Amino acid sequence: MSLLPPETTEFIGFVAPHEVSETRAARGPAIEPDYLRLLAKAHERGGFDRVLVAAYSTSPDPLLIAAEIAAATRRIGLMIAHRTGFTAPTIAARQFATLDQLSGGRVAIHAISGGDDRDLARDGDHLTKDERYARTAEFLDILRLSWTSDAPFDYAGRHYRIEAGFSEVKPVGAIPVYFGGASPAALAVAGRHADTYALWGETYAQVRELIGRVRAAAAPHGRSPRFSLSLRPILAETEERAWARAEAIL
Repeated sequence: MSLLPPETTEFIGFVAPHEVSETRAARGPAIEPDYLRLLAKAHERGGFDRVLVAAYSTSPDPLLIAAEIAAATRRIGLMIAHRTGFTAPTIAARQFATLDQLSGGRVAIHAISGGDDRDLARDGDHLTKDERYARTAEFLDILRLSWTSDAPFDYAGRHYRIEAGFSEVKPVGAIPVYFGGASPAALAVAGRHADTYALWGETYAQVRELIGRVRAAAAPHGRSPRFSLSLRPILAETEERAWARAEAIL
């Protein structure tokens, strides 16, 4: 059981549009609507707070998958992976705000700058990693301006130039921004924009060190992000069998 009070802990699952996992190869069509709805409802019944909808160059559109999950459920939150740079930030802001309104305030964005150059090249993105993080910072600037501005705004950056940008549709509340990445360029964006910083489960020392770096990056902005730790539980009837299963998988 977690040592943290329940109100500070959020459990996030993962919903895919078809049956696939690290140990089970994908089969069947790219979208199986019945499976998608069944998996989303199972997460909701299981008490999960939110589900991740992933994004990569060959996947179904995560925003549309999230809309279907929202329609099939009543409570569970949506953590929607979004690759910054492929959709204009003003358009993305309206898309996310619209879904937030339709879902009753359940939307969160997981801003993805992209770590796999080959996967990004499939969609025509050939920026360097540091350039992508710089673009993400501007993207998130504009996203928040679109969500919060009561009057048209201008924005002049290296990657985006907006004149009289404005969105009539606003989110129900503040849409949380999740973000990950451990390079200096990534941490600069995290410190400025991440409401929740997402990291993988490593050793205690590695996790502690990275959390310290994120907090240091956020401090000059007067921000105190939360942290999300992604783990892959391997379960069995006994600890011995669980370890044996882990060895077989890994």
